[in-house]
Amino acid sequence: MRIAFTSDNTYPWFKGGIEKRRYIIMRKLAEEGHEVHCFTMHRKGMPGHAFTYKGIRYHSVGEALGWQGMYRGGSKRRSIRMPLIFSAKLFWSILPYRFDVLDADSFPFLHLFPLFVYSKLRGIKFAITWHEVWDAQFWKRYLSGFGIIGYMIEWLSSRMADVQIANASTTRTLLERVLGVDPRRIIVFPVAVDSGEIRRLSARRPRKKRQFIVVSRFVGHKRVGLAIEAVAETDAKLVVVGTGPDLERLKDLAEERAPGQVVFRHDLSDVELFNSVMESMALIMPSEREGLSLVTIEALALGVPVVVADTSSLPSEVKSMCIEAKEKKLGSLLNRILADSGAYSSKAMAMRGKVLSQFSGDNAGKVYEKVERA
Repeated sequence: MRIAFTSDNTYPWFKGGIEKRRYIIMRKLAEEGHEVHCFTMHRKGMPGHAFTYKGIRYHSVGEALGWQGMYRGGSKRRSIRMPLIFSAKLFWSILPYRFDVLDADSFPFLHLFPLFVYSKLRGIKFAITWHEVWDAQFWKRYLSGFGIIGYMIEWLSSRMADVQIANASTTRTLLERVLGVDPRRIIVFPVAVDSGEIRRLSARRPRKKRQFIVVSRFVGHKRVGLAIEAVAETDAKLVVVGTGPDLERLKDLAEERAPGQVVFRHDLSDVELFNSVMESMALIMPSEREGLSLVTIEALALGVPVVVADTSSLPSEVKSMCIEAKEKKLGSLLNRILADSGAYSSKAMAMRGKVLSQFSGDNAGKVYEKVERA
């Protein structure tokens, strides 16, 4: 098959769970012999504007914006500028090509309209991948008076594709309940790990340190500050991996609440990141909005416990594998893990096989064959 993926950001030049999930899928498809293309925005570090990397053919559609250009109101919501640029240029960039299947991320929605036109002109199967589904009330909180417009765009988007790909069972349920999508048009494909990569990188396990780790973008809904507050109740270190517009605010919070306990890191290689996760007593996932959470499943696949707040929106099949506590009790939970780390690690190690079989990208070819036949 000839398969195209589209998103304004792409891994490894933009680090994020959604981006890495797509990269795992594209790489698996390329390894199986499919012709895989990715239309995205150009970022610093890319080897060019049109190039092949790991068997994937990349096409740059305009220049991506930095953190300050991507968000408005600090880190509260995405700016419309970058989606507009991407949407305006995407149609003319992809039009000369013909594919068997086209897969586009749902968010930020505007690019789906030119892609819908393109798919009809070319007569190809169009799939939209959903990581989150927002109801009308959420849209009103996100965009205030313009929230109803956002919801209507989301609703219209759910009518454009031949197939909707949901990243988890929770996302599938919301597609049906909130947007009224026909369940026969939904495929659940919960990809989060490359099983070969996990086994290879975890073969030599580093020694445990008296530390916890958070891997995240530094934006409001990721609530990295919650992890800093929790670790302040312990005598352990916290490694915070990531970047984003809230970096300076989080550094100030760490200095105020947990002086000397928090270390900020960024631009780690996969080996360095996985080693840091395996060295930690547990990964803390404080985010309140997560459709699947790639790093959560990567940690579980590495045999590392994951701590989540009871307010997390993780799907039930992921949350059930984590250690859950009320937000105000996270610090107490971390102290219990420090006191009996061996027991918690043993339980996490026992789940590795289940995680690798349930959340690997090994079935990518079969999934997109279903899309082509839809």
